[in-house]
Amino acid sequence: MFPCEPMLHSIPESRLPEGRMRYTPFMSCGVATVRSPHAIGALFLVCLLATGCATTPAETPPAYDDLVGLTVDEQAIDVNLVTRIRTAFLATPDVDERIRAVTLLEQEVDGLLQVGQPLRLGPIGSAILEHYQASITGHLALAAFYRHVDMPEQTARHEAWIAAISAALEANGDGTFEAPYPALSPNEAKGYLRAQGLTPVGSSYRQSQDHPFMLWITATRENRPLENAFFDLDALYSAIAASVARKPTTVFPIGPPRTCSELGICDKFSPMAFIQLLAAGNDDAALTFLGWKGLSRFNDAVHALRLAATAGNAVASRILAELWVQAAYNGSQEAKQRDEYLLGAEQNFRVAVRAGFDDAMFELGRLYLIGAYGSEKTADGMPLILRSAGLGNPEALLWLGWRHVLGDFVDRDHERAEQYFLRAAERDEMGKLEYARFLMRRDVDRGFNERAYRWVRQFARNDNAHAMVLIGDLYARGLHVGRSFRRAGSWFKNAVRAAPDDPYLVNEVAWRLAVTHLPKLRNERYALEIMERIMAESAEARRNPAYLDTWAAAYAANGNFERAIAVQEQAVQEARASSNNDLPILLEHLEAFRAGEKISEQVP
Repeated sequence: MFPCEPMLHSIPESRLPEGRMRYTPFMSCGVATVRSPHAIGALFLVCLLATGCATTPAETPPAYDDLVGLTVDEQAIDVNLVTRIRTAFLATPDVDERIRAVTLLEQEVDGLLQVGQPLRLGPIGSAILEHYQASITGHLALAAFYRHVDMPEQTARHEAWIAAISAALEANGDGTFEAPYPALSPNEAKGYLRAQGLTPVGSSYRQSQDHPFMLWITATRENRPLENAFFDLDALYSAIAASVARKPTTVFPIGPPRTCSELGICDKFSPMAFIQLLAAGNDDAALTFLGWKGLSRFNDAVHALRLAATAGNAVASRILAELWVQAAYNGSQEAKQRDEYLLGAEQNFRVAVRAGFDDAMFELGRLYLIGAYGSEKTADGMPLILRSAGLGNPEALLWLGWRHVLGDFVDRDHERAEQYFLRAAERDEMGKLEYARFLMRRDVDRGFNERAYRWVRQFARNDNAHAMVLIGDLYARGLHVGRSFRRAGSWFKNAVRAAPDDPYLVNEVAWRLAVTHLPKLRNERYALEIMERIMAESAEARRNPAYLDTWAAAYAANGNFERAIAVQEQAVQEARASSNNDLPILLEHLEAFRAGEKISEQVP
C-alpha cells in the first residue's frame, strides 16, 4: 500500500511569486504530487484500495479529471500517459472553454519566457496545469520557476513531463511539411521548439491536401541558420469543430468570447473559417497567412501583415518586404510611389535580417548592389550576400558562383566559382544542376566530370526536365559522352514531354532547335510547334520579351518572316515597357528578320 500523507512543499513566503493564486499544498503518495482537490480525493481512494493507480484494460477509459487524479504521478511519465491525457482532455464536454482558458494563460507564459521573469511563471504555470496537465508550456513555466528558486526535484519532475510531451510529438511526425508534428495547439508547438533550445521568430498557418490546418514556425538557434518546423493542428480544429456541431455556445481560443451562434458560423465551420476567426482575434500567424495568401485586396493584405509584424512575427516582415518589392516594380508605379514602396521593403527586410532570414539578407543585398537605394548604399550589398552565403543560402551561393564566372561585382575567378557551386550542390538539386551548367560553359576550362554527370543523369531518370535538357546538350556537343544528334534531339523532346506547361523549359528547347548552328540538330518545325502551343496557353509567356524572341526566331527558321517581324515588334514593345536589358539584342534580331535572315548561334 502506498503511504499517503499530506506534505507541504514549503517555499519561503518571500520567494513565492505574486500572481493570481498561491500554491496549494501538494499531496504526496509515494512519489506522487497531485495539485487539484478532485485529484487528491481520487488518489486517497486508490491508496485505500491499494490497487495501484492505472486502470485495467477491461475498464472504461476514465474521464479527463479522473485520469489526471489517478495517473499524474503514479505512472511513469511517458508518451503513453501524455497520449491518454490528451485524448481524455479533447473528449471533455467543455473542451472549447478549457482550450480557451489554457490558450490565454499560455500566451502570458510565452511573453514572460521572452523577457525572463521566472517568479511570475510559477502561479501561471500552475494555473495552466489545473486546466490541462499535459501542457508543455505549463511545465516549461514551472520548470523555469523551480529552477530559479533552486528546487531541483520539482524542476526535474517538470522536465520529465517536457521530455515526454516532446516525445509524443516526435512519435508521429518529423516536423516536415509532409510529416508535421501532431501538436494540440500553436502554443504547444512553440513550447516544443523552446524545449529543443530554439526561439520562434515567426509563424504562419499552412494548408495541404493531407493536413488542412498546419502551423509553420521559423525558429532560431544562436549562430545557426534558421530552422523551419511544421505542426499538424488537426486535433485542435477537430475538437472545436465537434464542439461547434453539438452546441451553439461554443467559444473560440482567442479573441472576444463570442459564441459560434453569435458569429453565425455554427453550420459553416471549416479550417479556413477557423483561421479567419483566429485572425480576427489578432493571432499573428493567422494574419500572416491571410496576407501571404493574398486572400484580400493589396491594402488589406498589407494591413494584415503589418499587424502581424508589429506583434513581432518576423515571417510577416519577410513576406511584407517581398510584397513591397513586387509593388515597386510592377511597371505602373510613379517614381515617388516606387521609392515609398522600396523604403517599406528595406525596413521590413532589415527586421527579417535581424531575425536571421538568410534569404532576406540576399534579397536586400542584391537590391543594394543594383542601386535600388542609391549609390551610397551599394557598398552594403556584398557583405549581406556573403553573410547569406555563409549561412548556406542556395541563391546566394549560386549568385556568387555566377558572379565569379562573369566578373560582375567581384573578380573573375573560376576556382572560387566552383567552390560556391559545390557548396550550393550540397544544399539541393538546383545547386547540382547549376554546377553542371557551370562546367559546360565554353569559357570555363574546368572539364566536365563524372560526379556532375552522375547527378544530372540521376535527376533525368527522376523526370527532371531541366536535367534532360542538360543531357541533350552533352550529346549535342559530345561532352563527356559520345556525340549523337539523334540522342540529343530525343532528350530535348523528352524534356518537353516531362514539363509541357513550363514556359521557361519549352523556350530553352525551342531556341536550341530553331537557331542552333548545327544543321543535324536543328528541328525548326518542332521548335515552332511547341512555341505556338505554349504561347497560346500562357498569357504570361506572351508578355515575356525572351519568349517572344524565340517565337519570332522559330517563325523565321520556318521561312515565315512576315509573322516573325510582327512577333519581334511585340517583343521590342514589351522590352521597352519593362526596361529590359535585352532590348539591343531584340532590335538586332528584328533587323535580321526584316532583311529576310534567320538567326544562327552556337547553341548548345
